[in-house]
Amino acid sequence: MSWHNHIDFKRCDRASTSTPRISFSSMNPGLTHTYDHDLREKAGLHMPPPLPEYMGLEGQYDDYGLVRRVAETFDHTPDLAHLTTVTLAQLSGGTIALVGTVADLPTFHRLVAVASSVDGTRAVDTVHLSVL
Repeated sequence: MSWHNHIDFKRCDRASTSTPRISFSSMNPGLTHTYDHDLREKAGLHMPPPLPEYMGLEGQYDDYGLVRRVAETFDHTPDLAHLTTVTLAQLSGGTIALVGTVADLPTFHRLVAVASSVDGTRAVDTVHLSVL
């Protein structure tokens, strides 16, 4: 099952009309300080370019861009690709929420590390993620 099926859109915060789509002062790379240069280049082709948390899979504006890219990254991470007990949500301010249960602490930390590595992730909320 694809991680895209694990996105809980009901829990996600939608961008409000008052949320600016672009603010060059906000164009930070997120928690790990690593830019996705290819995606940033694609996003730069759009006017105005979207903030990192609203960059879709191809750089286009997407209210759920960050959570879709986290899901895509989990799909391409072999030790996480088949995990079925966790759902994802995108909260305001570039926060990714992980909800559910995992079998062990290393898996918990791996989910957080991988979600944190996605360009635009500013925080990972694990309040509703537990270890069995």
